Amino acid sequence: MKYKIALILAVTISAAHIAASDSGPVDRDLLPIELPGSAMPVVHEHTYKMAGRVRMLLLWIGRDDVGSGLIHWRKDGDSIAYDLLIGSDPLRAPGKLNRWGYLAEEVQGGECSVVGVMSKSSEEGLGQVKADIRNGTPARPFDTIRGRVTTHQAFARVTTVHASSSVTYREADAVLGLTLGDGSNGIKQIDRPSGVRPGFLSSMAEVIHQTVDAETHGRRSAPRTLPYVYGDRVYELRVLDVSPIARFEHAGKTYEHVIRGRFETGRQGRAGSRFELVYATRGALAEIPILIAYQPKWWLQVELTLES
Repeated sequence: MKYKIALILAVTISAAHIAASDSGPVDRDLLPIELPGSAMPVVHEHTYKMAGRVRMLLLWIGRDDVGSGLIHWRKDGDSIAYDLLIGSDPLRAPGKLNRWGYLAEEVQGGECSVVGVMSKSSEEGLGQVKADIRNGTPARPFDTIRGRVTTHQAFARVTTVHASSSVTYREADAVLGLTLGDGSNGIKQIDRPSGVRPGFLSSMAEVIHQTVDAETHGRRSAPRTLPYVYGDRVYELRVLDVSPIARFEHAGKTYEHVIRGRFETGRQGRAGSRFELVYATRGALAEIPILIAYQPKWWLQVELTLES
């Protein structure tokens, strides 16, 4: 089904998307005032276990079970919504790393609304992470986005809010409350060109569904590029490579008939963030991500594995 898509990546990539917005004479009522899809029934739920590796001089040091991921798939008639929460646990992560993000998106009739939060970080290594903890910074910034994409236009407020530095992904509601209650100016409006998809999640859904459909019917998936709106800009989702795998073993489990895909997202004509997905082509897990791998920092690698 098309609503079974890979969502975890959105949070990890959204930090690269966020940019400063300009004020404009835009009606604030266009932006969502509640979490997209929150009133819709949940049709699927999956949890993920996070493993991480940090670079120490010339060596990579890894640790399993350093955080969690949770995805809800929602559907009501023709409306589809997704919400996900991913974060590291400072009680288990190397250097007490506390990084997390949330993203929710609702799509209906080619239009969508989106709300997202990402803990902001600029560390250049694990040593700086530890130094920030020792300094006891009382508050930390979070990049936030509230957006609405219509048939021909897109509106977004991309701002920064501050919350306690001790807030983890388990207290996401506190930061989301600040995000939804933000009444500041800074709403930006852009045109949505023809052929541009309304959001990152729906673009991933389209790519994953098409690659699974091609594999199921014995066709070869050709690399392609999908433009999409995120916040106040247009980005590209690039399919770098998709490879079918008859048997995939990972974390003590075996999966039959999967696809390993490599993707990149970024502005047109520019290099972007790369990530990998492994997702099933058949059965109850069709189009559900089994493994997600990405490298948000040069010194940090993250891997998310399906747990339930």
